[in-house]
Amino acid sequence: MDIPTLAKYLAKRELTLTSAESLTSGTFQSQLAATPQASQIYPGGFITYATTAKTKLLGVPTALIAEYGVVSPEVAKSMAQQARKIAGTDFALAFTGVAGPDKLEGVMVGTVCIGLASPETTLAKTYYFPGEPESVMVQSCQAGVDLLVQYLQKY
Repeated sequence: MDIPTLAKYLAKRELTLTSAESLTSGTFQSQLAATPQASQIYPGGFITYATTAKTKLLGVPTALIAEYGVVSPEVAKSMAQQARKIAGTDFALAFTGVAGPDKLEGVMVGTVCIGLASPETTLAKTYYFPGEPESVMVQSCQAGVDLLVQYLQKY
């Protein structure tokens, strides 16, 4: 499923979605906002590229980042939880990772953690996507869609 199809799916079910993006830096949200259903499902989102933005805009605890690193399932889950809470949506996706060109905090380029927050649970998965930064970003957005769709199939 792609982002436009996901938007139709959410609109049909009257569900809302926000996101908190780091390495994707708004790529997911810009694609979501370009759908005809955006006004029904998407109230807005967060671009928290820098660590300070994660803590100041979303309220991700600095202690969590210090303990696990900014590219971690724990931080991805916290980003998603906070984004969902602040935006008041049914779901939130969070993207944190290393698109390149260099490692970050010792984490390899292409490592991505995606968090999903829903009314019932919060989860995160770690992925590895090879390629140039733009390719890593595109693959990350698709993985976020896939993660949400997998969850919704059980919802």
